[in-house]
Amino acid sequence: MMDCGRIVWKVMLAFLTVGVLLGVLLSCSSSTNKSASTNSQTKETSAPTSDQSNEQQKAEALVPPETVRSEEVRIEMGVKMLTVGNAQGHYRLSCHTDVESCVTPVPGKDYLLFTKTTRWRFPGAKEPMTLAWLQNWLGAYTNEENIALMPADKGDRTHTGMYWLRSWEKSK
Repeated sequence: MMDCGRIVWKVMLAFLTVGVLLGVLLSCSSSTNKSASTNSQTKETSAPTSDQSNEQQKAEALVPPETVRSEEVRIEMGVKMLTVGNAQGHYRLSCHTDVESCVTPVPGKDYLLFTKTTRWRFPGAKEPMTLAWLQNWLGAYTNEENIALMPADKGDRTHTGMYWLRSWEKSK
C-alpha cells in the first residue's frame, strides 16, 4: 500500500504538469494573437522606415552555397574522409560511417556546400535553406565545424550528407 505522502506528491506533480502545459498553450495563443493584431495595426498606421527596410533586407540577404566537386574518398577505422574542391580551394571533410548522414559523394560529381553562413532559397521554397536547418534534419557533429553537401543537380537531393571540417586549403 502507498503511503499518503507519496500519493499527495504524485497528485501535486500531476496538477503542476497540467498547469505548466496550460500556461504554455495560453501564452502561445495570446502571443500569436497579439503579434497578429500588432502587425495589422502597424501595417495600417505606418509605412516602414528605412531602418526597418534595411533590417528586412539583411534578414533576407541570401548567401549561395559554394559549388564543389568530389575529388577523393577513403575510409579509415570507421571514419570516412573526403576531399571536395573548386578553383578557390579544397575542403577536407570527415564523417562517422555508422551515421546515416555520412553519405559517400560520387567522384567527379558537383555538390552544393553549406557552411554556417550559407542562406539560400531554392526555386519554389518558402524559407531559405541554411546549415542549421540541415543540421536539424540530418543531425550535427558537436564541438566541430559542420559542413553539409547536397547534390548540385536538380534530381534527388535526399542524398545530402553532414560532415565535420578537418581543414581548408586555398588553391595556389
